[in-house]
Amino acid sequence: MIQENMDKNNSGLIDNLIANYLVGNASEDEILELESWIHESDENQKYFRQYKNIWDASVELPIETDKALAKVLKQINRGNTQISIWQILQRVAAILFIPLLVSMLWLTAGKYFKTANDSVTYNKVVAAFGTFSLLELPDGSKVWLNSGSSLRYPDKFKSDNRTVYLIGEAYFEVHSDKTMPFLVNTPYFTVKATGTKFNVRTEKNFRSPSVTLVEGKVAVEKLNSGKQNGLITILQPNQHMTYDTLSGHVVIQTEDTYKHFAWKDGKLVFRNDNISEVARRISLQYNVDIEIKGDEIKKYRYRATFEDEPLGELLRLLKISSSIDYSEVKPKALPDGTFSRRKIIIFSAVN
Repeated sequence: MIQENMDKNNSGLIDNLIANYLVGNASEDEILELESWIHESDENQKYFRQYKNIWDASVELPIETDKALAKVLKQINRGNTQISIWQILQRVAAILFIPLLVSMLWLTAGKYFKTANDSVTYNKVVAAFGTFSLLELPDGSKVWLNSGSSLRYPDKFKSDNRTVYLIGEAYFEVHSDKTMPFLVNTPYFTVKATGTKFNVRTEKNFRSPSVTLVEGKVAVEKLNSGKQNGLITILQPNQHMTYDTLSGHVVIQTEDTYKHFAWKDGKLVFRNDNISEVARRISLQYNVDIEIKGDEIKKYRYRATFEDEPLGELLRLLKISSSIDYSEVKPKALPDGTFSRRKIIIFSAVN
Protein backbone atom coordinates (compact mmCIF):
# COMPACT_ATOMS: atom_id res chain seq x y z
CA MET A 1 0.00 0.00 0.00
CA ILE A 2 2.74 2.49 0.87
CA GLN A 3 4.46 1.90 -2.47
CA GLU A 4 1.17 2.54 -4.28
CA ASN A 5 0.71 5.74 -2.29
CA MET A 6 4.22 6.92 -3.10
CA ASP A 7 3.69 6.13 -6.80
CA LYS A 8 0.62 8.31 -6.71
CA ASN A 9 2.58 11.08 -5.01
CA ASN A 10 5.35 10.88 -7.63
CA SER A 11 2.77 11.53 -10.33
CA GLY A 12 2.45 15.02 -8.86
CA LEU A 13 -1.34 14.91 -8.36
CA ILE A 14 -1.36 14.60 -4.59
CA ASP A 15 1.51 17.06 -4.14
CA ASN A 16 -0.37 19.58 -6.26
CA LEU A 17 -3.57 19.05 -4.28
CA ILE A 18 -1.79 19.48 -0.95
CA ALA A 19 0.07 22.61 -2.04
CA ASN A 20 -3.08 24.13 -3.54
CA TYR A 21 -4.92 23.36 -0.29
CA LEU A 22 -2.20 24.96 1.85
CA VAL A 23 -2.21 28.06 -0.33
CA GLY A 24 -5.95 28.29 0.34
CA ASN A 25 -7.05 28.06 -3.28
CA ALA A 26 -8.24 24.46 -3.55
CA SER A 27 -11.68 24.00 -5.05
CA GLU A 28 -14.31 21.99 -3.22
CA ASP A 29 -13.74 19.07 -5.62
CA GLU A 30 -10.02 19.19 -4.84
CA ILE A 31 -10.65 19.38 -1.08
CA LEU A 32 -13.01 16.38 -1.23
CA GLU A 33 -10.51 14.40 -3.32
CA LEU A 34 -7.70 15.23 -0.90
CA GLU A 35 -9.77 14.30 2.16
CA SER A 36 -10.70 10.98 0.58
CA TRP A 37 -7.04 10.25 -0.20
CA ILE A 38 -5.91 11.18 3.34
CA HIS A 39 -8.40 8.75 4.88
CA GLU A 40 -7.35 5.85 2.65
CA SER A 41 -4.43 4.85 4.89
CA ASP A 42 -2.24 5.78 7.86
CA GLU A 43 0.64 6.35 5.43
CA ASN A 44 -1.38 8.99 3.57
CA GLN A 45 -2.25 10.74 6.83
CA LYS A 46 1.40 10.75 7.89
CA TYR A 47 2.51 12.08 4.51
CA PHE A 48 0.01 14.94 4.67
CA ARG A 49 1.02 15.88 8.23
CA GLN A 50 4.70 15.93 7.29
CA TYR A 51 4.06 18.10 4.25
CA LYS A 52 1.88 20.50 6.27
CA ASN A 53 4.38 20.72 9.14
CA ILE A 54 7.06 21.98 6.78
CA TRP A 55 4.66 24.52 5.32
CA ASP A 56 3.53 25.77 8.74
CA ALA A 57 7.09 26.04 9.98
CA SER A 58 8.37 28.07 7.06
CA VAL A 59 5.60 29.94 5.29
CA GLU A 60 6.37 33.25 7.03
CA LEU A 61 10.08 33.20 6.17
CA PRO A 62 11.41 35.20 3.15
CA ILE A 63 12.70 33.54 -0.02
CA GLU A 64 16.03 34.99 -1.12
CA THR A 65 18.03 32.79 -3.50
CA ASP A 66 16.98 31.79 -7.03
CA LYS A 67 20.03 29.59 -7.41
CA ALA A 68 19.15 27.67 -4.28
CA LEU A 69 15.62 27.18 -5.59
CA ALA A 70 16.99 25.75 -8.82
CA LYS A 71 19.03 23.32 -6.76
CA VAL A 72 15.89 22.26 -4.88
CA LEU A 73 14.02 21.61 -8.12
CA LYS A 74 16.99 19.65 -9.50
CA GLN A 75 16.82 17.38 -6.42
CA ILE A 76 13.07 16.89 -6.88
CA ASN A 77 13.17 16.14 -10.59
CA ARG A 78 15.85 13.46 -10.58
CA GLY A 79 13.14 10.91 -11.36
CA ASN A 80 13.94 8.41 -8.62
CA THR A 81 10.52 6.86 -8.10
CA GLN A 82 11.75 4.99 -5.06
CA ILE A 83 12.18 8.19 -3.05
CA SER A 84 9.17 10.10 -1.71
CA ILE A 85 8.89 13.89 -1.76
CA TRP A 86 9.22 13.82 2.06
CA GLN A 87 12.58 12.05 1.86
CA ILE A 88 13.79 14.60 -0.69
CA LEU A 89 12.65 17.47 1.54
CA GLN A 90 14.54 16.03 4.48
CA ARG A 91 17.77 15.85 2.48
CA VAL A 92 17.41 19.31 0.96
CA ALA A 93 16.53 20.92 4.31
CA ALA A 94 19.90 19.89 5.73
CA ILE A 95 21.68 21.81 2.96
CA LEU A 96 19.55 24.69 1.73
CA PHE A 97 17.66 26.04 4.78
CA ILE A 98 13.91 25.71 5.34
CA PRO A 99 12.90 28.95 3.50
CA LEU A 100 13.91 27.40 0.19
CA LEU A 101 11.39 24.62 0.70
CA VAL A 102 8.65 27.21 0.55
CA SER A 103 9.77 28.07 -2.98
CA MET A 104 9.12 24.50 -4.06
CA LEU A 105 5.69 24.44 -2.42
CA TRP A 106 4.60 27.70 -3.99
CA LEU A 107 5.91 26.63 -7.37
CA THR A 108 3.91 23.39 -7.14
CA ALA A 109 0.75 25.32 -6.34
CA GLY A 110 1.46 28.08 -8.82
CA LYS A 111 -0.23 26.67 -11.89
CA TYR A 112 -3.36 25.99 -9.82
CA PHE A 113 -3.36 29.44 -8.24
CA LYS A 114 -6.60 31.39 -8.38
CA THR A 115 -7.04 35.06 -7.58
CA ALA A 116 -9.41 36.12 -4.85
CA ASN A 117 -11.78 37.49 -7.47
CA ASP A 118 -12.10 34.07 -9.12
CA SER A 119 -12.69 32.07 -5.96
CA VAL A 120 -16.04 31.02 -4.54
CA THR A 121 -16.86 31.52 -0.89
CA TYR A 122 -17.94 28.29 0.79
CA ASN A 123 -19.78 27.81 4.04
CA LYS A 124 -19.29 24.79 6.28
CA VAL A 125 -21.87 23.65 8.81
CA VAL A 126 -21.12 20.93 11.37
CA ALA A 127 -23.87 19.44 13.53
CA ALA A 128 -22.71 18.98 17.12
CA PHE A 129 -22.75 15.42 18.44
CA GLY A 130 -26.07 14.59 20.03
CA THR A 131 -27.96 17.20 17.95
CA PHE A 132 -29.04 17.88 14.38
CA SER A 133 -29.06 21.14 12.43
CA LEU A 134 -31.55 22.57 9.94
CA LEU A 135 -30.33 24.98 7.28
CA GLU A 136 -31.62 26.57 4.09
CA LEU A 137 -29.40 26.68 1.00
CA PRO A 138 -29.13 29.64 -1.42
CA ASP A 139 -31.67 28.07 -3.81
CA GLY A 140 -34.28 27.53 -1.07
CA SER A 141 -33.54 23.83 -0.59
CA LYS A 142 -33.60 22.60 3.01
CA VAL A 143 -31.10 20.28 4.68
CA TRP A 144 -31.32 18.49 8.02
CA LEU A 145 -27.78 17.59 9.13
CA ASN A 146 -27.44 14.68 11.55
CA SER A 147 -25.19 14.44 14.62
CA GLY A 148 -21.47 14.85 13.88
CA SER A 149 -22.04 15.43 10.14
CA SER A 150 -20.70 18.28 8.00
CA LEU A 151 -21.93 20.03 4.87
CA ARG A 152 -20.03 22.44 2.61
CA TYR A 153 -21.95 24.66 0.21
CA PRO A 154 -21.25 27.88 -1.75
CA ASP A 155 -22.76 31.23 -0.89
CA LYS A 156 -24.09 31.23 -4.44
CA PHE A 157 -24.66 28.27 -6.76
CA LYS A 158 -23.21 28.17 -10.27
CA SER A 159 -25.41 28.78 -13.30
CA ASP A 160 -25.39 25.14 -14.40
CA ASN A 161 -25.58 23.09 -11.16
CA ARG A 162 -26.08 23.17 -7.41
CA THR A 163 -23.26 21.22 -5.74
CA VAL A 164 -22.81 20.53 -2.03
CA TYR A 165 -20.34 18.29 -0.18
CA LEU A 166 -21.49 15.94 2.58
CA ILE A 167 -19.63 13.86 5.13
CA GLY A 168 -22.01 12.02 7.47
CA GLU A 169 -25.79 11.91 7.20
CA ALA A 170 -28.31 14.44 5.95
CA TYR A 171 -31.92 14.68 4.78
CA PHE A 172 -32.56 16.90 1.74
CA GLU A 173 -35.70 18.63 0.49
CA VAL A 174 -34.49 19.96 -2.86
CA HIS A 175 -36.11 22.98 -4.47
CA SER A 176 -37.26 21.95 -7.94
CA ASP A 177 -35.21 23.30 -10.85
CA LYS A 178 -34.77 20.94 -13.80
CA THR A 179 -32.30 23.27 -15.52
CA MET A 180 -29.87 23.13 -12.57
CA PRO A 181 -29.30 19.63 -11.16
CA PHE A 182 -28.65 19.35 -7.45
CA LEU A 183 -25.50 17.30 -6.68
CA VAL A 184 -24.54 15.84 -3.30
CA ASN A 185 -20.88 14.82 -3.41
CA THR A 186 -19.80 12.30 -0.75
CA PRO A 187 -16.56 10.35 -0.21
CA TYR A 188 -18.21 7.36 -1.94
CA PHE A 189 -20.59 8.56 -4.66
CA THR A 190 -22.58 11.52 -6.00
CA VAL A 191 -26.36 11.81 -5.68
CA LYS A 192 -27.99 13.76 -8.53
CA ALA A 193 -31.50 15.23 -8.27
CA THR A 194 -33.60 18.12 -9.59
CA GLY A 195 -36.42 18.42 -7.07
CA THR A 196 -37.04 15.68 -4.54
CA LYS A 197 -36.72 14.45 -0.94
CA PHE A 198 -34.07 11.95 0.10
CA ASN A 199 -31.71 10.88 2.88
CA VAL A 200 -27.97 10.24 2.41
CA ARG A 201 -25.85 8.39 4.96
CA THR A 202 -22.08 8.42 4.37
CA GLU A 203 -20.16 8.42 7.63
CA LYS A 204 -16.36 8.27 7.45
CA ASN A 205 -14.84 4.79 7.23
CA PHE A 206 -18.33 3.31 6.79
CA ARG A 207 -18.45 0.32 4.45
CA SER A 208 -22.15 0.49 3.49
CA PRO A 209 -23.25 4.08 2.76
CA SER A 210 -26.87 4.44 1.72
CA VAL A 211 -29.44 6.60 -0.06
CA THR A 212 -33.15 6.59 0.80
CA LEU A 213 -35.62 8.19 -1.61
CA VAL A 214 -38.90 9.63 -0.32
CA GLU A 215 -40.26 11.54 -3.33
CA GLY A 216 -39.24 12.13 -6.94
CA LYS A 217 -36.24 10.42 -8.53
CA VAL A 218 -32.48 10.48 -7.95
CA ALA A 219 -29.47 9.07 -9.76
CA VAL A 220 -26.52 7.70 -7.80
CA GLU A 221 -23.25 8.00 -9.72
CA LYS A 222 -19.62 7.08 -9.20
CA LEU A 223 -17.39 9.93 -8.06
CA ASN A 224 -16.13 12.28 -10.79
CA SER A 225 -17.43 10.01 -13.54
CA GLY A 226 -19.43 12.48 -15.61
CA LYS A 227 -20.18 9.60 -18.00
CA GLN A 228 -23.09 7.29 -18.64
CA ASN A 229 -21.12 4.25 -17.48
CA GLY A 230 -20.59 6.01 -14.16
CA LEU A 231 -24.21 5.41 -13.16
CA ILE A 232 -24.65 3.18 -10.12
CA THR A 233 -28.45 3.19 -10.03
CA ILE A 234 -31.61 5.29 -10.34
CA LEU A 235 -33.92 5.19 -7.33
CA GLN A 236 -37.70 5.41 -7.24
CA PRO A 237 -39.84 6.57 -4.27
CA ASN A 238 -39.72 4.37 -1.14
CA GLN A 239 -36.49 2.69 -2.23
CA HIS A 240 -33.47 2.32 0.05
CA MET A 241 -30.06 1.65 -1.50
CA THR A 242 -26.95 0.38 0.26
CA TYR A 243 -23.60 0.42 -1.52
CA ASP A 244 -20.70 -1.85 -0.59
CA THR A 245 -17.61 0.36 -0.93
CA LEU A 246 -15.26 -2.62 -1.28
CA SER A 247 -17.09 -4.77 -3.80
CA GLY A 248 -19.25 -2.14 -5.46
CA HIS A 249 -22.29 -4.35 -4.84
CA VAL A 250 -25.65 -2.53 -4.66
CA VAL A 251 -28.73 -3.66 -2.71
CA ILE A 252 -32.07 -1.89 -3.27
CA GLN A 253 -35.09 -2.50 -1.04
CA THR A 254 -38.61 -1.13 -1.37
CA GLU A 255 -39.95 -0.51 2.14
CA ASP A 256 -41.34 1.93 4.65
CA THR A 257 -38.49 4.41 4.44
CA TYR A 258 -39.42 6.64 7.40
CA LYS A 259 -37.19 4.76 9.83
CA HIS A 260 -34.13 5.91 7.86
CA PHE A 261 -34.82 9.63 8.36
CA ALA A 262 -37.02 9.75 11.48
CA TRP A 263 -33.99 11.20 13.27
CA LYS A 264 -34.77 14.61 11.74
CA ASP A 265 -38.02 14.63 13.73
CA GLY A 266 -36.22 13.67 16.94
CA LYS A 267 -37.42 10.07 16.76
CA LEU A 268 -35.79 6.67 16.80
CA VAL A 269 -37.77 4.23 14.67
CA PHE A 270 -36.75 0.58 14.45
CA ARG A 271 -38.42 -1.94 12.15
CA ASN A 272 -36.89 -5.38 12.57
CA ASP A 273 -33.44 -3.81 13.00
CA ASN A 274 -30.58 -5.72 14.61
CA ILE A 275 -28.99 -4.52 17.81
CA SER A 276 -25.94 -3.16 15.99
CA GLU A 277 -28.09 -0.72 14.02
CA VAL A 278 -30.06 0.13 17.16
CA ALA A 279 -26.81 0.89 18.99
CA ARG A 280 -25.52 3.06 16.12
CA ARG A 281 -28.65 5.20 16.10
CA ILE A 282 -28.69 5.57 19.88
CA SER A 283 -25.01 6.54 19.82
CA LEU A 284 -25.64 9.35 17.32
CA GLN A 285 -28.79 10.69 18.94
CA TYR A 286 -27.54 10.64 22.54
CA ASN A 287 -23.82 11.31 21.95
CA VAL A 288 -22.62 8.16 23.72
CA ASP A 289 -20.29 5.32 22.81
CA ILE A 290 -21.96 1.90 22.78
CA GLU A 291 -20.10 -1.39 22.91
CA ILE A 292 -21.85 -4.71 22.25
CA LYS A 293 -20.31 -7.72 23.96
CA GLY A 294 -21.01 -11.25 22.78
CA ASP A 295 -22.07 -12.63 19.42
CA GLU A 296 -25.26 -14.17 20.79
CA ILE A 297 -27.12 -10.87 21.24
CA LYS A 298 -26.18 -9.60 17.78
CA LYS A 299 -29.04 -11.67 16.35
CA TYR A 300 -31.63 -9.79 18.43
CA ARG A 301 -33.97 -7.58 16.40
CA TYR A 302 -36.22 -4.77 17.52
CA ARG A 303 -39.44 -3.07 16.44
CA ALA A 304 -40.10 0.11 18.39
CA THR A 305 -40.51 3.89 18.18
CA PHE A 306 -38.94 6.25 20.71
CA GLU A 307 -39.54 9.98 20.95
CA ASP A 308 -38.02 12.31 23.54
CA GLU A 309 -37.12 9.37 25.78
CA PRO A 310 -34.25 9.87 28.25
CA LEU A 311 -31.38 7.49 27.52
CA GLY A 312 -31.85 5.60 30.77
CA GLU A 313 -35.51 4.95 30.03
CA LEU A 314 -34.76 3.85 26.46
CA LEU A 315 -32.16 1.36 27.66
CA ARG A 316 -34.54 0.06 30.32
CA LEU A 317 -37.22 -0.60 27.68
CA LEU A 318 -34.74 -2.44 25.48
CA LYS A 319 -33.66 -4.50 28.45
CA ILE A 320 -37.16 -5.68 29.38
CA SER A 321 -37.99 -6.53 25.75
CA SER A 322 -35.09 -8.96 25.30
CA SER A 323 -32.46 -10.87 27.25
CA ILE A 324 -29.92 -8.10 27.48
CA ASP A 325 -28.42 -5.98 30.23
CA TYR A 326 -26.11 -3.01 30.25
CA SER A 327 -23.58 -1.14 32.33
CA GLU A 328 -22.29 2.39 32.16
CA VAL A 329 -18.70 3.63 32.08
CA LYS A 330 -18.47 7.15 33.46
CA PRO A 331 -16.49 9.79 31.51
CA LYS A 332 -12.83 10.05 32.46
CA ALA A 333 -10.55 13.07 32.52
CA LEU A 334 -8.09 13.11 29.62
CA PRO A 335 -4.54 14.57 29.61
CA ASP A 336 -5.65 17.55 27.50
CA GLY A 337 -8.19 18.62 30.12
CA THR A 338 -11.25 17.28 28.30
CA PHE A 339 -13.36 14.25 29.22
CA SER A 340 -14.03 11.01 27.38
CA ARG A 341 -17.53 10.36 26.12
CA ARG A 342 -20.04 8.49 28.20
CA LYS A 343 -19.98 4.78 27.33
CA ILE A 344 -22.65 2.08 27.51
CA ILE A 345 -21.75 -1.63 27.39
CA ILE A 346 -24.56 -3.97 26.29
CA PHE A 347 -24.26 -7.68 27.05
CA SER A 348 -26.36 -10.84 27.39
CA ALA A 349 -28.45 -11.19 30.54
CA VAL A 350 -28.47 -14.96 30.19
CA ASN A 351 -25.87 -16.69 32.39
